[in-house]
Parts: sequence; structure tokens; C-alpha cells
Amino acid sequence: MTQSRAKVSRPVQLYSGHAYRFLEKLGCKPDDQLHFLLVSDAKGKNRGYSFATELPAITLRKPFRSLEKRVPQIKLFSRRNKLVNVLWLNKKGYAVFVEINGRESAKDSPFKAIRAQFIDVDLNKITARCKTKEQIQQKIESILSDPSERLQSITLTQNKNGQYQLLAQRTRQRVAELKKQFMNKHAERVKDTMIVETKNGYHIYWVMQGGDISKFVPIQKALARTFESDPMITNLSRVMRIPGFYHMKNPESPYMVKVIQWGREKPFTQEELMNRLELKPVVTAKLRQKRRKLHARKVS
Repeated sequence: MTQSRAKVSRPVQLYSGHAYRFLEKLGCKPDDQLHFLLVSDAKGKNRGYSFATELPAITLRKPFRSLEKRVPQIKLFSRRNKLVNVLWLNKKGYAVFVEINGRESAKDSPFKAIRAQFIDVDLNKITARCKTKEQIQQKIESILSDPSERLQSITLTQNKNGQYQLLAQRTRQRVAELKKQFMNKHAERVKDTMIVETKNGYHIYWVMQGGDISKFVPIQKALARTFESDPMITNLSRVMRIPGFYHMKNPESPYMVKVIQWGREKPFTQEELMNRLELKPVVTAKLRQKRRKLHARKVS
């Protein structure tokens, strides 16, 4: 028990200020209401940890002016205004996420600010979806024939539409190799960004000033294509892991999520970001319709 506590407490002490500085770096103002989501990381019973299905998601909040600056002291308010010790829940198997963009106040209120454009680089998984069993089998054989790949597991499922879905998970050693390759490949592109290292990859943030909310989603999609990152990280209400807390999917091997690069002092503008990375944002039908309405108003 003593060894387990020592293993947990040393990284917490080392990265204790990362959560507060991360939010400060995103440009959170004193009166901003921060919205957190705690979701179970644990995948089964181990050392007293409950099954994931027994740990419901928890929504928490706190104004930035009241947020404690050290992770062990952080307590957030529940819906019933009960103070909750977040690190204690993190050690019990909960992952700690925070909503990146700023709302006017309540959880369901409109967004008022784009704090950052960001990507989620997950190097642990190989996914594929095929119509036939033969196609998915060919995909598996292709992965296994690659001498550079080292896999921890392969899972094959079939969805309601009859499609076959493949999920292969890489070993920790292979993920570490791919992390180095990613940073070497994109060093110039991400040199001024804030980078959070997770167990399986990186969360990369271009902190924004004066961002146009209508441009957020198209830029997110363009970033995902450019970096081949998670294509689902596009919505305004997206929550991301907050540094200073543990990734607890394997309770036997907790991984401290941490900031490895704080980035430049001056925030980006969306125009600068698009020009620097030569992004070509996809204009959706909904956005085209909105632009046509604005143009019609100007003409009239």
C-alpha cells in the first residue's frame, strides 16, 4: 500500500501546478465558469477499483477565480453544490476532462469564446471498418505482416449494419516509437503550440484570441486531416483531458498527463493558423447557408 501511494504521489507533486497553468494559458478569465467531466477510465476490477459500468460520469464546475492552484487541493462543485475532491476520484479510476471553449455561464448556455483550436493524436489504436469478413481479414493480415508493428490486442466486432469493425491496440514500446516519429515529423508545425502528453499520444493546442465561432469546426476538421489525428475532435463542446491528473485505464500503471511544451506567449489568430499550416477548412452546407443569409442582409 505504501509503495502504491509513493508511486502516485511523486508525479502529482511534480506536476501539481499544470492544471491551473493550463487553464490560465487557455486565457480563462476570473469570472469564467469552468465545466468539468469525470469519466471512468478503469476497465475492470483491479485492486479494489470498480467496473467501468459502476462508475457513472460526473459533471462538475467552478469559476476560475476560485480554482485551487495545486492539484491535490482542487475541489469542484457538483450539481447539488457539493464539494468533490477531484484527485481522490482520479485515483479511484476517473479521468478528468475539462471543456476547452468558454460558455456564457451555465453548462447549456451558448459559447462566447474560442479558447483554442486543438487536435488529439492517439497513436495507440489502429481502426478499420469493412463490409465483408474477407476485407477485414485482409486488413488484419496487412497489419500483422508489417514488421514495424507490435500489437497488444486485436478486437473484431460487427455493428447493427453488418459492418465489421477492427480495433488493434499497440504495445507501449511501439507507441513510444510513434510519439518520437510524430514529433520529429511535425516539429516545425507545432513549435509554438501548447502540447499535453498523454499515455497514447499528444493533445496539441493553438491558443486563440478573437476567434470566430463559426470557423471553429471547419478549422478543427482541417487540422485533423493535416495531422491525421482524431477526426471526431471537432465540436465546440469538446472536453479534453486536463494535465496534472492520471490516465487510469490501467490502474496498475497510472500515467501522469502533463504539459511538455507551454508554447509562445502571444495567442494565435485563426487567420494566422490557417496561413501558417496552409489549412483549407471545409465549408459545410450549414455554414454556406449562414453566409448566404448574412450576404443577403448586407445587399438589402
